[in-house]
Amino acid sequence: MRRSEDSIYQLRTQTGGLMFDPRTKILLLVELNMILFMGRSLVYEICVLLFCAFILLIGGQNRSAWKFTFVFAVFVALQYVTGPYTDGFFFSLVYFVTVVVRKFLPCIMLGRWILATTDVSAFVAAMWKIGMPKDAVVTTSVVFRCFPTIREEWGMIQTAMKMRGIEFSLKHMVTMPVKTMEHLFVPLFISVLNISDELAAAALCRGLDNPGKHTCMFRIHFRLYDILLMMFSSLWLIAMCVLRIRGYSL
Repeated sequence: MRRSEDSIYQLRTQTGGLMFDPRTKILLLVELNMILFMGRSLVYEICVLLFCAFILLIGGQNRSAWKFTFVFAVFVALQYVTGPYTDGFFFSLVYFVTVVVRKFLPCIMLGRWILATTDVSAFVAAMWKIGMPKDAVVTTSVVFRCFPTIREEWGMIQTAMKMRGIEFSLKHMVTMPVKTMEHLFVPLFISVLNISDELAAAALCRGLDNPGKHTCMFRIHFRLYDILLMMFSSLWLIAMCVLRIRGYSL
């Protein structure tokens, strides 16, 4: 029965993969951010990226896993191509951008995975379970629900700009940058302010500020693979901390 309940409320983007607890995802994101900056070698970065790609694969995000792995390989190739020509400004800039983006790529992978496979209601229920303050829960709920709405507003603003002959493109950004930015960001900022107020009111109407016990259609609990994955990442982080304290660097 429990398995059927999980399948009913399973996200479309996560079908075919394991459903991780939102608390597991948050812990993985925090620990992987710390693990990522404890090593400097390319081999270490590859290990971190492969671990993140493995998480995406078992989480049902196969296309994203392969896409990010391909992007990482392209950035590594660009680094080796532009490395001998770092004396010039252009090649130095390309080298710097490729290294920085490649360094943060595992964090971007996990962030995209969390946003794509975590329902807002499940995330809020998990925050209630770990005892987060009410203000933090309401704020996070509004922020999570704001992203898809902003995406829709962005598309409608661009459509309106095209009808007025002010398309958001590189050509218009060069020829009339002030007018393009004005017609794009002014309505976007106004829409964001209105959306945040409406979402906050909707969250309060749904009872997020209720001091009583909250319920959720999603079953929030740790499974065996949640525990194994958290144990592996925690042991990895502890091992890296011990190595850094003893003066070793990877």
